Amino acid sequence: MRLLPAILLALAAASPSAEAARLDPALAAQGWRVQPIEGRVAPLSVTAEGETAIRLEAGRDTGGAAVVFLPVRVPVHPALCLTWRWRIEGGGEGAGLVVRVGFEPDGERMSLVQRYALGFARALSPGRPVPGFALAYRWGGEAGEPAWHPTPLLLVLERSRWLRRGATQAGGWVEETVRLAQEFRTAYGIAPTAYVTEIALGAAGGPGFAARIDQLAFRRC
Repeated sequence: MRLLPAILLALAAASPSAEAARLDPALAAQGWRVQPIEGRVAPLSVTAEGETAIRLEAGRDTGGAAVVFLPVRVPVHPALCLTWRWRIEGGGEGAGLVVRVGFEPDGERMSLVQRYALGFARALSPGRPVPGFALAYRWGGEAGEPAWHPTPLLLVLERSRWLRRGATQAGGWVEETVRLAQEFRTAYGIAPTAYVTEIALGAAGGPGFAARIDQLAFRRC
């Protein structure tokens, strides 16, 4: 089951006819929003678990995918880190998780192609401040890609790298820390823009898939 590309596409934009995840009202009250996903993809349920965790879960008999995002405005500086812990339980070979950090657009630093792609993404996502640059940290999928590479289907608007591959450490919590300014420079070859404007979470898996992301926070490194 290869649903990870559906996550990646939905992180950019979707049409009004696309499927949306089932979002816990408690998360909606915190500002989380759902991004619909194109195609015949069943939605996952996205629920708050405890004080800081988010659980993304498929039904017992159906797989699915989900994307949720939280608008933020966090100043970028050399000592800014994003930290979290995550885990995957079941879901088959194609199960995957994505933590995506969106940065504000900057016309002076964006190429003509990037500006065109951003305009297209905004047209498909009215009312959502689509980031101009994004870093996607992924767990799952296939090996063989370089450390930083254009995300499939999003190309000029996002760079991705695998933090965990396949079933590595599946079933247990794994802690992550990324230095955002340094990561941005490595991925794009330029200085980062001034603000992080969005955090997005994506997940996909087969029947019985469940994943959690916990303690997601911006911190001084």
